[in-house]
Amino acid sequence: MASMDPTPTMRLAAAFGELAVRLGVRDDSAATAAELLRITGQPRRHSILTDSAVPVEVSLKLDERGEPSLRCVIDMVEHRAGDWEESLAHARSATGSSTEEHAASLLDLFRTHLTGAPADLPAPLMLGLGYGAGGRRRGTVYFRTSWLGPQELAARFPLRMKTLAQAERLHGCGLPATVEVMGYDLADGELTAWKSYKWLPVDPARAFDVLAGTHPDLVPARRLHDLFVAGSPPSPPERSLFLQLTHDRTGTRQKVFFFCSAWGWDTPEGLALLLGFLHRTFGHDLGALLELREVTAAHGIGVRLGMVALGGDSRRPCLTFYFWPTGASGTR
Repeated sequence: MASMDPTPTMRLAAAFGELAVRLGVRDDSAATAAELLRITGQPRRHSILTDSAVPVEVSLKLDERGEPSLRCVIDMVEHRAGDWEESLAHARSATGSSTEEHAASLLDLFRTHLTGAPADLPAPLMLGLGYGAGGRRRGTVYFRTSWLGPQELAARFPLRMKTLAQAERLHGCGLPATVEVMGYDLADGELTAWKSYKWLPVDPARAFDVLAGTHPDLVPARRLHDLFVAGSPPSPPERSLFLQLTHDRTGTRQKVFFFCSAWGWDTPEGLALLLGFLHRTFGHDLGALLELREVTAAHGIGVRLGMVALGGDSRRPCLTFYFWPTGASGTR
């Protein structure tokens, strides 16, 4: 009996597993692909995360030393409001939660973030898998919180909202009160960090520091912003940047996500300008991007660069590239 042709999600998972081995962050490509597929299943609906039938965003991070990490975020498009059993099982798998205490902590996160959420809320739940050098592995659970107003956010997350308010006062930014997404990093079931995502509106007439604040991690993003905003203001300006705040035991870090289509980097010419700036300015070897292009093309998967994020050291920051599947083989 002839074997069934692999679906696009299966092909992307195979490419993800092979790339993980090539980058030296995993030893077994098949096991890595299987781990991704256990969470995605066979989705039947398009994802707003990737705007495709493959609900998986693949990201490649280069840290300050240039060492790569490979990650993916999965839009749980089959998640059903009020029925958390299957989603919780996937979340336990993604985060390495193996004890009753871990399971109880995850259930508490689900209750706090999803209770009362509208049934038609887009992408209410997303799960992440991340792999780094030396066998490092983490899982992430993301919840959409844009439906919650400031008072409800403060009631549900008093300590986290206090941390956000302190950071915004300290670094002088006046961002919208709405938090679009909240995420939680876990390793072996233990919470290691939480993070928030807010839209960062762009106004070419106002300085980046006035809009985003003065956190030292944002210097690299300011340089990229200032180079491009005058000649090619983003469109739409209110949906072109995301500000991420991450809080862990070491303190608070920040980074900015640039949506490539809003900045004109979704064309070959625009992409060349972006990558040329990043390489010249920060000195990272971007060869890993070519590895990703070769592997996805070999598996018949088209991807496009959806976002790029910068944060950290002003001279050599962390760079993260986020790729979204497309309907055609090849990479842009």
